[in-house]
Amino acid sequence: MNSDYLSGKGPKEAISPFSFEDNEFIIKKKFLSLGNEYYVKDSEGNNIAFCQEKSLSIKGELRLFRTKDKTDELFRIKQRNILDFTGTFQVFESGTENTLGFLKRNWAKSMVLGEWKIFDENREVVAEAEEDSLVKEVIRFKGLKRLPYRYKLYRDGKKIGVCKQRVSLLKKMYRLQIDDDLEDKLDSRLFISLALLLDAVERKFKKIGK
Repeated sequence: MNSDYLSGKGPKEAISPFSFEDNEFIIKKKFLSLGNEYYVKDSEGNNIAFCQEKSLSIKGELRLFRTKDKTDELFRIKQRNILDFTGTFQVFESGTENTLGFLKRNWAKSMVLGEWKIFDENREVVAEAEEDSLVKEVIRFKGLKRLPYRYKLYRDGKKIGVCKQRVSLLKKMYRLQIDDDLEDKLDSRLFISLALLLDAVERKFKKIGK
């Protein structure tokens, strides 16, 4: 993997046929006055999806498109119930409207360290994500809000991946890595959804909790 990919750069205009078979992704967030834009790249640095967050509401909906012109929707993430303050989100495949899975924030534990559960379409837990450092969270609480986050991904107690955040003045970047030797392949769209929710939702919950 080249240094351009690790830095969040890469082919700016390259659009590959959308495939969820990859096991590494970069999610770049650009800060804009009218909302935030997210660009999803595969392990080769190709742009494979685009998302624009128009509202900062924790009860909003995120839609993933193939390109920035937003003519071809791929999948979307929506909170199941506006009264569900614990934060349960459903991931739909666009076109078929099939449910790909669910993501649920563990409200009690996430008051200190973020924790999420990932479910398949049958509501069976297939993975968990846990923030990895209480020390870093204490430092953030004391004032250093821009200290990057890191979430470890687990399945049946075994680490299967990681989601790491990098922060610069004008953008954030999440590097998502999933083990490619899993006996039972998991849908990468659920992990991409997790990375988006960690940015769009988790920090807002923390702010409310504090």
